[in-house]
Amino acid sequence: MKSWLGVIGRACLEFLIILSLIAFAAGASSSLAASSGGPRILSIYAAKAALDLIPLAVVITLFLAFFSFELRVKSRLAGWLGLILLGSIILSSGLELRRLPLVREALVSSSAAISEKPRLLPAAKAVQAGRVALWIGSYQGGEANEVVAVDFSSDYPRLAYSSSAALDASGGFEIQGKAYSSRLPGGKGIVLVPEAGVFEGNWIWDRLSAMDDQPLYAVLAAAGGFLLFGVGFRFLCRISGWPLANVFIAAAGLGGLVVLDALLSSPAILGQLASLSRRSGIVLPETLLLACFEGALGLLLGAVDLARAPKTGRALDE
Repeated sequence: MKSWLGVIGRACLEFLIILSLIAFAAGASSSLAASSGGPRILSIYAAKAALDLIPLAVVITLFLAFFSFELRVKSRLAGWLGLILLGSIILSSGLELRRLPLVREALVSSSAAISEKPRLLPAAKAVQAGRVALWIGSYQGGEANEVVAVDFSSDYPRLAYSSSAALDASGGFEIQGKAYSSRLPGGKGIVLVPEAGVFEGNWIWDRLSAMDDQPLYAVLAAAGGFLLFGVGFRFLCRISGWPLANVFIAAAGLGGLVVLDALLSSPAILGQLASLSRRSGIVLPETLLLACFEGALGLLLGAVDLARAPKTGRALDE
């Protein structure tokens, strides 16, 4: 029991360290892509990322805890229950923290603090953005004066002129019924954390962040399904007879788990799951349906893992 509680306590400390590291990396990525930087902007981005990326830090902590429970707890069932308890504590605490009124106000104020005014095109200088060339003589108040626009999108370029054009909040304006933008094109930012742009699904942390206004039970159900799905991969820590190979296999499994979860959240797969559930007479929202499916997969993997006879000598007796 002492080793069991010790693993959970150490894993909670590891979670805080992991969350701090990935929040700093995500904050640095966002601040480098922003037009204005500095320690204050970096800290705001990092604090916001820390609240958003809690599920990612949880799943990394769980994969590290796989090996801790395997080495220090003899009972495989006790280790499995410890992983579920550990994930439930830190994941539910993080999700509940996001919903506190004080934290919500801080998120709104931080978003307002990092919102940037658009950088406008330089005056008295022709600039081409895509198929449109713009020349703006000067800016005065909320207007652009002596504006010339040349549209090269057709075989016959279109020339438009206006002595003054009112700018909206994003720097856009209209000349002769056609919309243009005086906003200076931004450079390509440095991305340290990859986006899920290769498929239609969404990362688990993006899905849970988008559920802030939904009932708490729906958020906990979605998080619980992902948690059981992740714990079901515990067998990776003993999949081979070489401990170092198991470390690399578990690391690959961690990435595979996150990507597989995002793939399962794609509209095509969710549509198939919804169709099968309706045929079975079960009608659930998509978030709960995905949670049930992932939870069932995790429990199935866990049952298979528990059914296998544990190898002797793999655990340290207390």
